[in-house]
Amino acid sequence: MLIMLRGRIILDYTLRICGIKVRKTKNYKKLLRFHHIYLNLWFQDSIPTLKETSSTERIIHLTQGLDKESTDLIYRIISRTLEADAHPLKLYFALSKKEVEALDSLQNDFFPNIFHIAPNLYCWNGYFLPKRHGIEVFWYRHGLDKLKNLDSLKDKDIIDVGGYIGDSALILQEYTHNKVHSFEATTQNYELMLETIAINKAARIVPVKKALGSAPSKMTISVNGGSSSFNPSPHANDKDENEEVEIITLDSYVAEHKIQVGFIKVDIEGFEMEFLKGAKETICTQKPTMLIYSIYHSLNDFFEIKPLIESWNLGYTFSIHKPIDYTISVETGLFCEIL
Repeated sequence: MLIMLRGRIILDYTLRICGIKVRKTKNYKKLLRFHHIYLNLWFQDSIPTLKETSSTERIIHLTQGLDKESTDLIYRIISRTLEADAHPLKLYFALSKKEVEALDSLQNDFFPNIFHIAPNLYCWNGYFLPKRHGIEVFWYRHGLDKLKNLDSLKDKDIIDVGGYIGDSALILQEYTHNKVHSFEATTQNYELMLETIAINKAARIVPVKKALGSAPSKMTISVNGGSSSFNPSPHANDKDENEEVEIITLDSYVAEHKIQVGFIKVDIEGFEMEFLKGAKETICTQKPTMLIYSIYHSLNDFFEIKPLIESWNLGYTFSIHKPIDYTISVETGLFCEIL
């Protein structure tokens, strides 16, 4: 009989020697890792809708024109979401060999090399942050290696929508000789972004303390670190603070500063549709490569953002990217590029 106790394998068995039962126990000092991923709470609330027959048509529409890898990823996310929903702990266990190896690599090669070197200061591979480094940004580099036109970004500016503490901007600046304009609306995150820029001497990152939306306005945002949102999850913490922030459009910012945009990364916790409305002119005239990195926040975003951009008939090629982490759908992103 195998027993798991405090990370050890206990092998418990009984032998019969000369008619006498002898119990043997061997304690193997080996840490067991149970590989599983969990269900995204944002998607969890949409599962009744996902189970409706009308979802079939939306799935077909979403996968049109996508490569096989992207199509399989969409099917995998939907299938695993439904299976995990039936599990009492909302977990999914049937991972591929590639996924198991990737999770082991995170445990062996990524997390042990994040060094807490001072109060509110962490270092990984030469990148300094006031908070711990995120998997999707530093280990996977936002999947940017999947882009086919990276060289075309070098002489243009990059727009980082949902800059958080400036972590993405550190990576993005390596893909251009020009500036990275990083938009972060909340005071708490913006001040941490200034620390990130200073400690890394990242002079080409331009911090902008504004949100980007469909029209100039002011709105109240629920402040929750990297998950701050205008559309808070039903599972949001009751202790989250609210802050009134200024909203502008990307189109007005680009026009005012006369920017040539090569790449846009968007991660604004379910506010992507509003952003796209205020960025349509820039997207239609300059056709930048884009990463809409948070289509997992709602079922509508998952199904509708790609068809919306397709309807503009700009000639974009689309692909779906999901880093291998501990979730079924978190950090699922839509790549859009002109080939």
